[in-house]
Amino acid sequence: MGIAVDEIDEYLRVQARKINTQFSNMKEASALFDDYYEGIDNVSLRKVFPLLHAILNNLFAFMNYKLSPGYGGHFNADQSRELIDFTEVLQKLQANVKKSPAAFEVDQYYMELLRRCSKFLSRSGGSPIPEDFPMIELIEHRAIFNMMNVVEVKRSSNKETFQTKLIGGGSYAQVFKYKDTHYNRWFALKRAKADLDDKELHRFKNEYEITRKLNSPYIIEAYNFNEEKHEYTLEYANGGTLADYIHKNNTKLDMQDRLKLIGQLFSAFIYIHEKELLHRDISYHNILVHHFDEITVLKVSDFGLVKIPESSLTSDDSSVKGSLNDPDLTKVGFANYEVRHEIYALTQVVNFLLCGKKHGNGIYSKSQAVNEYLHRGLAANIEDRFSTVKEMAISFRSMRNELIH
Repeated sequence: MGIAVDEIDEYLRVQARKINTQFSNMKEASALFDDYYEGIDNVSLRKVFPLLHAILNNLFAFMNYKLSPGYGGHFNADQSRELIDFTEVLQKLQANVKKSPAAFEVDQYYMELLRRCSKFLSRSGGSPIPEDFPMIELIEHRAIFNMMNVVEVKRSSNKETFQTKLIGGGSYAQVFKYKDTHYNRWFALKRAKADLDDKELHRFKNEYEITRKLNSPYIIEAYNFNEEKHEYTLEYANGGTLADYIHKNNTKLDMQDRLKLIGQLFSAFIYIHEKELLHRDISYHNILVHHFDEITVLKVSDFGLVKIPESSLTSDDSSVKGSLNDPDLTKVGFANYEVRHEIYALTQVVNFLLCGKKHGNGIYSKSQAVNEYLHRGLAANIEDRFSTVKEMAISFRSMRNELIH
């Protein structure tokens, strides 16, 4: 359990002194990492992170040495104790600030290594290193500690800091929310994970650029990008994901409500396709919901896998990513994704909106015409599907009266 927010600064000052005393032999080496942490507001963390980085790299480098052929694979007693002590210090520090503006995360690759080390390290007699333990790729070119629960907002005259709350995330990024007191409204913050490589960070920035240029009430808005922290600010959708919304409200929604949401879904993707983009990651979680006083609106988000014509950012990788995908993609390759694959995914969302059933759990069956419509969108033969979302929308509108009555 974390300590009170007003005690955090004093707690960190005390811990910084203890860490500096305990690992005083590494102070000189820590200067190599100072630049990676100079942007951190908390003075104690700004001083202690380079030291912790140097300690861990030094211990991991020694482990690599002991793993080298002819050196026995035995981690010495002193270093074993030091790595155990280091891990305990780090865990205690992280746990006590986890619910405060000083909360931070450790590089996932290094965290996994520490987890594996904890299984074989011994305080006495040294530690036999398991045969399957890998040589460690030392992180010397970037930070391994990253602040995670605060966002800095720069105004023309000053800089404000707001506490954030984690609300979601995936393989590449985490999503937080925070309330900006200047505007008295909530915003979302999408932050790239610390272990992304340059290509993945480039794609993350591209996701922001694409989202920022789109201007539709049915697409989440993007506002600004922080180059140093690899994060960007977004419109906050107060209704959560479509999956959550339908789970909570499926028994309360009448057909008129459902038809309005389906119309918004079509409007969003007609607009996206008119911009010559393919989303490629349609899911019940990448479509968000926002409640206004008089209307509920769907908002498409997460353009990380977007396909752009003639763009080098659209990967030639054939492995299928995303969800609700057409099984045909495993044959043709993800790089050959086209509009009729998008229609396959959209049809599943339409069915979900109609009856609350996800893919594989059943198709709307109260109307023969609607059932046939859905089967056309999900046709195994891609040639039998709708050719555009506009065609899909027009065909659906022709069945509106049948659905209402």
